Amino acid sequence: MQALEIIIIAIGLAMDAFAVSVSAGITPRQALAKTGILAAAVFGGFQGGMAILGWYAGSAVSSFLAGYGPLIAFLILSGIGLKMIYESRQEGTGVSPIETLPALMVMGIATSIDALFAGVGIAILGEAVLIPAVIIGAVTAVLSFAGVFAGTRIGPIIGEYAEIAGGVILVGIGLKILFL
Repeated sequence: MQALEIIIIAIGLAMDAFAVSVSAGITPRQALAKTGILAAAVFGGFQGGMAILGWYAGSAVSSFLAGYGPLIAFLILSGIGLKMIYESRQEGTGVSPIETLPALMVMGIATSIDALFAGVGIAILGEAVLIPAVIIGAVTAVLSFAGVFAGTRIGPIIGEYAEIAGGVILVGIGLKILFL
């Protein structure tokens, strides 16, 4: 995979963490910088870590799936993207603000499940995982930190659309892998 593709995938994967971070920024709080730093560390760490875990799981089965890599990567990325789009349109599934460290950790796990499956796709394509995982984690950390501050201004509008945009990006990358 090329660097631009990895960055685009990372942005797509980070959209749910960004949406959670925006929602955290909507709630007035005294320690906005602390919330931003915690969100960046937790979301970035979980996204990068889950990509690595997924890669190891995918590596274990990749020899059985040789030749189907592009199709499987397309199905995984498209499935994640369509799920993100669907969930963004559901009433009552909106993300709640991050109030405590345990709540933040649960949100970190929940928002990084897609990175786990992306890691599986990376393994099936026969790619190394370290650089993509670091990029995925770093992009998520930056967007999460920015999301907390963006939430104070644009949270009610962009939170829903950020997740839709992330889903569309992942479906597009899946199509590119499938047809190119």
